[in-house]
Amino acid sequence: MRGRSVIYIVVLLIVIAALYYVSRGRQLAVQPPAVPQPAAAVTDLGGREVKVGSDTTYPPFEYVDKDKQIVGFDPDLLAEICRRANCKAVFTTTAWDGIFVALAQGQFDAVASGVTITEERLKTLDFSESYLRYGQVVLVRMDETAVTGVDTLAGKKVAVQTGTTNDEKASAFQKEGKVGDVRRYETFALAVKALINKDVDAVIIDSYAADGFIYVNPDKLKKVGEPFTSEALGIALRKGDTALKQAFDAALAQMKADGTLDGLYKKWFVERAPGQ
Repeated sequence: MRGRSVIYIVVLLIVIAALYYVSRGRQLAVQPPAVPQPAAAVTDLGGREVKVGSDTTYPPFEYVDKDKQIVGFDPDLLAEICRRANCKAVFTTTAWDGIFVALAQGQFDAVASGVTITEERLKTLDFSESYLRYGQVVLVRMDETAVTGVDTLAGKKVAVQTGTTNDEKASAFQKEGKVGDVRRYETFALAVKALINKDVDAVIIDSYAADGFIYVNPDKLKKVGEPFTSEALGIALRKGDTALKQAFDAALAQMKADGTLDGLYKKWFVERAPGQ
């Protein structure tokens, strides 16, 4: 009995030692979670006034409310950026056609108007880091049954705002025979009005803007099909304005990290979405 007890003790010690080293090995193999790095400090712009050009006919990004105030996602976004960067954003309503030329010529310091970052625009402009991704969609009247998505636009009259990426996409579709007539309007508000008045069959528009027009035209409009692009929005800046770009990028990074940007998304794109 005693000899067997010694064997049991030895075996037990070996098992305990083995378990210890296995456990120790696991502890060494597990890497501690990465510690989130704090966002860079935002440059102090010293109270600088930032002149912002915007096509204020584009809810929920920006529009003029009943009190004649420019409101929307972009004004809220710029107000928060400037709160952090010690600047003051002053929005000015301007037509989309020519808005980037006006920026390059110094009439504005920035353009915030649901602007897509494209390679072509980056040749003459700078952009902040992207603050939103979206897709283009098809907007139709509520009673529309023939148009069910982008693949059913052949032979149809399609409206867009001139000079937009939506205009570019509609033009490409037309060349491919996927769209009939392309009608170009100065603003999306006019394009949507033409749709409601049955002058066109559909509007190619950004998904969030489609929601905005549905919100202000209840029971008249609907989106059909799925988004057929993936694009990034940013704040357009004059080429070489590094002070503004650095401040805006740092403020946006902070807003992403601390949840402020999510709060603005919820306010303008969720709470105002159709059915909310």
